[in-house]
Amino acid sequence: MAADAHLTPLTLSHGDRTLRGWQWEPVAGVTDAAPRVLLVHGFSADATGGHQLFVQAARHLVERGAVVRSYSRLGQGMSDGVFSEITIGDEVDQVVGMIRAFAVEGPVHVVAHSLGAVESALAAARVPELVRTLTLWSPAGVVVDDITVHDAIQGQSLAPAREQGWFDFGGMPLGMAFIDEVTAGLDVYGPVTTYTGPADVVHGTQDTIVPVEYGARYAELLPGASLTVVDGADHGWSSTPWRRRLFEILDARVGFAD
Repeated sequence: MAADAHLTPLTLSHGDRTLRGWQWEPVAGVTDAAPRVLLVHGFSADATGGHQLFVQAARHLVERGAVVRSYSRLGQGMSDGVFSEITIGDEVDQVVGMIRAFAVEGPVHVVAHSLGAVESALAAARVPELVRTLTLWSPAGVVVDDITVHDAIQGQSLAPAREQGWFDFGGMPLGMAFIDEVTAGLDVYGPVTTYTGPADVVHGTQDTIVPVEYGARYAELLPGASLTVVDGADHGWSSTPWRRRLFEILDARVGFAD
């Protein structure tokens, strides 16, 4: 059995609030050449990822010598703030802060899921010199069409939200600022072209939350991107073989391929 990673709690200031997360590193120590990998979670998730996706990814990478960080954004996990106050723009700012904090010794690999992947692509475009590679799992660009075209979030109507002033996302109240930002014309695509470094976009054919064409669009816009479509995979990568495929692609991008 592989040794457990050395796990250290992290904090990161964002204005007057604090993000909380974790750093995983090899028990035997960190080499100067160790890749630094930042994991960025999806909408309403936390630093561990859905069904421990990021815990599994971190352990996989640390076994190969990497140092891995993951934070919960404000209003999610154990970080400060409330979910009702989140906006995509502010979360992009948070991801930029994560990248800057981790890149003090050189550019980092950014790996992100769902809405976190959208935000990470936008963040990478703002600090491209600090991002060695970018990996997007199921990037949720659909958020704009969901709200502006379908008047919904993940199939749930926004009509009650306009009446009561908040959207009930599975028991987590989401404020109207999130919705208003999108309807005001938020562009989740155009700015990403500024990031020209190596990138992977990985998307499942059976993703019913974010159809695969949204991932394909990011692959088209990112100049250095490759698109991998995984047959049968869903949005949460909720099968061991699908996650193994994610990690194989990640190994090749980070430099651990056999």
